[in-house]
Formats: sequence, C-alpha cells, structure tokens
Amino acid sequence: MVSLGARFVEFALPLLGIKRFFSQPHKMDQRIAKMRRQASLRPGRKWREKFDIAEETERSYPLVTVTPKGGARPEAPHLLYFHGGGYVMDIASLHWDAIGTLCNELGAAASVPIYPLAPEVTAETTLPAMRALYDELADRYGAQNIAIAGDSAGGGMALALVQDLIRGGKPLPGSMVLFSPWVDATASGEGMAAIAPRDKILAPVGLEACGQRYAGTLPLNDPRLSPLFGDLTGLPPTAIFVGTSDILLVDARRLKDRLEQIGEPPALYREADRMQHVWMLLPIPEGRAALSETAQFLRAQHGANKK
Repeated sequence: MVSLGARFVEFALPLLGIKRFFSQPHKMDQRIAKMRRQASLRPGRKWREKFDIAEETERSYPLVTVTPKGGARPEAPHLLYFHGGGYVMDIASLHWDAIGTLCNELGAAASVPIYPLAPEVTAETTLPAMRALYDELADRYGAQNIAIAGDSAGGGMALALVQDLIRGGKPLPGSMVLFSPWVDATASGEGMAAIAPRDKILAPVGLEACGQRYAGTLPLNDPRLSPLFGDLTGLPPTAIFVGTSDILLVDARRLKDRLEQIGEPPALYREADRMQHVWMLLPIPEGRAALSETAQFLRAQHGANKK
C-alpha cells in the first residue's frame, strides 16, 4: 500500500514546477540560464556534523568528497555518485540526503563530481572527464572496491561509463546502482505517453530536449548518452530501482529485458507501484526503504556484511 507521505508528495510535486520545465522545451534555455545564476548546493549542516566534507577544484569541475568522521570502514565500498537532472540541472539537496544516508548506513566515503552541465558542455567532454575521475579513484581504492551509482541522467552516465571501461578492457567497479535510470536520450520508448499523465516530474518532450543539449554533435542514439543501445555484456552486479508512475519505467524495463536476453539479468530489480521518478531519493517511507535495500545490496557485493 502506498504510504500517506508518498501520496502527499505526489500531490505536492506539481507545485515545484519541475513538470513545467520538462513540458515546455521552448522555454528550457531561458530557465537553464536562470538556474545558472543560483549557487550550487553542498551538503547541509546535518551531514557536516556526521562527515568531513572536502572539495577539490583543480579539475574543470568541483569534486566533493564525503568521509565519515574518523574514517570510512575498511570493508565499506567507495561510492562514486552521479546526480540526475537531465544533464542540465545542478545537484540538489535530495541528492546530498541520499548520498549521506547511504554513506551513513555503510560507513562509507563518497566522491561526488559536480560535473559540467549541458548545453555549455556536452557528452563528448563530460564522459571522458568522468572516466578520468574513475581511473583516479580505481588507482586509489581499487576498482573492485568502488560502487558506481546514479539517478536519472546520472544513472545513464554511470552505465555509459561502465560500458566505456568494458570497451577499453579496464577493471570494473564492484557494483552499480541505477535509480530511475535514463538510458535512452531519444525518449522514444513505447509506453511513455501512457504513463506521462501520472508522472508529476518528467515529460518525453523535455527529456528529448535535454538529450539534444547534452548530445552536442552526437546522434541521440549514441551509446555515450543512450547506453541502452550499447553493449550490455559483462556489467558488474547491478541494482535497478524504478516506479510505475515514472515515464522512465519504460527505459528500466527495456534495460532489464535486454540484460535477461543476454543471460545477465540485474542482480536486483525493484519496480514500485505508484512511485514517482527518483522516489528512492524522496523523504517518504518507500524512499527510506529503497536506500536501506541499496545499502544491503552494496554490503552483499562488497563484503561489508562480513566479519
């Protein structure tokens, strides 16, 4: 049964105006320009009391590292988290809360790139930059000790990065977690239109518009921004979470189906009834349960539950 909190959020989400952003692509550039004038958010005081927060600025983008006070547990994975936002929106407080919750449950540290946004920077630049960051972290922590995670566009970026590692024959992370992943920038999956009236956040026309801005000179079906169309063999153990009131349910199901067709099904697949886009990040009982299950999945993959 859907919680009272989830019902309230479903009612309140339209008031935030996110659906308007994705439903009116002709106004998107104007609204992006307005967003750029706002300061990029960082973890709030609640998390600063629990973690040491460091920020590196020598790259072409800020890198925020979240580390438990006293250090991460030796058995915990190192989380590399890519935030969502259609590749055009900055990181939000909900992202920091989810990252903080996961790190707190696992005793883990996290690296969070505040990656350059589209349309100013496109996939041809952003993905190699994230690959270089992964290589740094793999050298520092060991590839098998890294858990890559992302929500929405960040989920697509996580999958595209892992595919790039596989193509290059590089060591893979020990696990991957995809929250409401956007893995088809064409936004052409059959069934989206039927779900769209129930989705209080996304609209297909807005996703396609965001995809065009992130694509640059690439076609929208290029695996670097639409990893659903790339080679899916050899992925690390992968968890996928999605809701049935999210138009990206279509992407998640196609991804699951393709993985099953090649004999490599997701290690964990959760499809939650009536849940909205990125419900795992929302302050509702279902969201808290999803993060707890994510932590349990990561413990199992990385051995953090072993004495």
